[in-house]
Amino acid sequence: MAQRAKLKIPKRFVEKYGEKIPLWSFSKVNSLDNCQWEYYLGRIKRLEGKDNVYSLSGTAAHSVLEDLYNNKIEQHEMKDKFESEFLNIELSDYKFSPDQSKNEKMSEKYKACVMDFFERHEKMAEKVAIEKLVWIDIEGNLFMGYVDAIHKDKEGNFIITDFKTSSLYKGAKVQQNGRQLLLYALGLHQGGVPLEKIKVRWLFLKYVSVTYKQKNGKYKMMNPERTKWVTAIKTPLKKDIKAFYELEEWQADIKLEEHISANSLEGLDQSIIDKYVLSDCYVYPELSLNEINELKVDFLNKIDIINSKGKEESNWERGAIERSEEYFCNVLCSHSHQCKHYKDYIKSLGKKQDEDAEMADLLEDIQELDLPF
Repeated sequence: MAQRAKLKIPKRFVEKYGEKIPLWSFSKVNSLDNCQWEYYLGRIKRLEGKDNVYSLSGTAAHSVLEDLYNNKIEQHEMKDKFESEFLNIELSDYKFSPDQSKNEKMSEKYKACVMDFFERHEKMAEKVAIEKLVWIDIEGNLFMGYVDAIHKDKEGNFIITDFKTSSLYKGAKVQQNGRQLLLYALGLHQGGVPLEKIKVRWLFLKYVSVTYKQKNGKYKMMNPERTKWVTAIKTPLKKDIKAFYELEEWQADIKLEEHISANSLEGLDQSIIDKYVLSDCYVYPELSLNEINELKVDFLNKIDIINSKGKEESNWERGAIERSEEYFCNVLCSHSHQCKHYKDYIKSLGKKQDEDAEMADLLEDIQELDLPF
């Protein structure tokens, strides 16, 4: 990521609210939803957190796009730069999963998807501002954030783009996860841009949009993982293969499987290849005044909670960690190595394993007695 200069609060906010205006970020407020004890360790005690494999790999991908749009590298250099940076992650102790076999598969798939993105990426033709600092005033609480990319399209719309290497947002999760984009849009709006001239979107690097025309004349678009995009179109593709080459069912199945395994349509007739159009995967959450007002209320409520808890450790205590939280603690949490609750959880797992082993030994002993029941 680009080196960020020391923050200097704009004069207009200092004049309005004074030198001691509360300063917030989306991540600072949003992290309260993850775990309040993590918030205490990182935000109140200010302990130094650790990275995780997703933050590191995401940073590597962002760095490549940043260099591309800042004209530091050419498009054909993107894959080599990412591969070099990702190698450092592969050689580190950071893992996608504690299970070694699963980690290797997840790492391989992650890398393959992102490398495919860099190979196919359709560079935005307009001038793009990268890592643009935006300030947002929410009733005297000053938020700041760095927008991955902002450009202006031919219709005069300001397009805010957030590069994402996470899983694709679908259904209700689109709006649930869109609050950071809404916050940035509010910053542009407060800067004088009409809300109706702002669009917000994610660019999901690990996914691709596949569009094709159906028999009824309507177009269908799918957003599969890049390493599985041929699998996603297997039903219409098989029909195309069977009809064009006049094959039997089993012959069409064999030919289809070859292309699924290769995740490519190469070798098929051009008329079939041209039917399936690939493009980058953009997802647009709804942007409206109502959505922004709800965002303000939510953030103000969280700020009230944070301020009411203060700096007293007892106010931030939490209950025992549940099994459902294990992945977050083990892979995503920045402070699990400093967390007493996580240490207790690990101890409880060890104790349970010992108890399970004792029970297994007891059952084995009982079976050896050959009792009549």
